Amino acid sequence: MARKKVIDELTVVKLLKQAKSELDDPIQVNRLLREVGKFYDPMTGKAMIDGASRAQVIALIERGERAEALAAIDQYIENYQKRVEPDSSQTPPPEQHPLPTA
Repeated sequence: MARKKVIDELTVVKLLKQAKSELDDPIQVNRLLREVGKFYDPMTGKAMIDGASRAQVIALIERGERAEALAAIDQYIENYQKRVEPDSSQTPPPEQHPLPTA
């Protein structure tokens, strides 16, 4: 049986979590977010993080607005997880077949 990939094992999530831990170094965060930008969102066909969004996060860090920068990165993680693991409440129920009668 194939093992289901845990969301934390995904490269994008690892990079985003690493960026969160590096908020004291805007240059390193920029590098990490640039790496995330190399991944494409299968739903939109665009980069997971575009250049303008990356610049906005870096500007927040440089202005000392750590909470806002963390919230932005957390939002990227949440959005990515929704794409990878859709909400189970939105999946259609499995088809039910009637039992054969004798």
